[in-house]
Amino acid sequence: MALGGIICALGTPLAHDDSVEEAGLHRLVRWVLEAGVHALYANGSMGGFAFLTDDEQVRSVGIIVSAARGRVPVIAGVGETGTARALRLARRIAREGPDYIALLPPFYYLARQEHLIAYFGEVAAAVSVPVILYDNPALTKNPIAPETIAELRRAIPTLAGIKVSDTDCIKLQAILEAARPGGDGFAVCAGSEHLALTALQMGCHGSVGGLYNVCPHLAVALWEAFRGGDIEEARRLQQDLIRVWEIFRYGAIWGAFDEAMRYLGICERATGRPYVTPLDEAGRAAVRAILEQHLAAHRKVTAR
Repeated sequence: MALGGIICALGTPLAHDDSVEEAGLHRLVRWVLEAGVHALYANGSMGGFAFLTDDEQVRSVGIIVSAARGRVPVIAGVGETGTARALRLARRIAREGPDYIALLPPFYYLARQEHLIAYFGEVAAAVSVPVILYDNPALTKNPIAPETIAELRRAIPTLAGIKVSDTDCIKLQAILEAARPGGDGFAVCAGSEHLALTALQMGCHGSVGGLYNVCPHLAVALWEAFRGGDIEEARRLQQDLIRVWEIFRYGAIWGAFDEAMRYLGICERATGRPYVTPLDEAGRAAVRAILEQHLAAHRKVTAR
């Protein structure tokens, strides 16, 4: 399936023991699909892969693939600290049936670009599904250089695209140029909700965001306005997205995200220990005021 449009980086509803809450995950998938998102990104940063066990990461991907039922592509994330660990996890996740596997650079230790080329090449060769690069230098400390992307495109026949979680538009422009030759459907998707419209105007194929768990309707409406040539409406919706993003200023992102999930009737929390961050009454009121302003017309509380 073609990759692009609004891609929701799904959260992972959790039970009291930090295992995946399957019913909540089904509710979340239903909520964003009914809004019209074009793909689901499982086991990414907003999905909390870093606080899930390997077994729960694999289980989460399997649940999402089952819940999507082929209606949209499912991208499954793999984030690891070294090649041997990534190979083992990527093979397990690939068996769950995602359409793509997204690979973060190895994190914790600093890596050179030749290390990244070797890492991505070896992991991509070990799975039978197309792979996507995930450039997130703020969290991995290991940015993927545009020239490295060009080299990987030559070296990995199954390389299908890249998610760029970097607000540096000069770098994004260089990545788009590196992706341009060949005309083989290589997708460049931006990972900043603040730059969704700007990235589309620059030539990106889509926008990936954790915020789209909360307000998928706004993101899809922005995409449709852009595709329809109504740039003024797209700009208005971009500002609405930025205003909703303000919830993340409360509770170190995770506290606000959990509050939003409760507001929508999806789950009690999607945050693993030790990052659970309860909001005080003022923070809770501020988050709910933003949600009421921008989501009231779309809110659908699902019976549990």
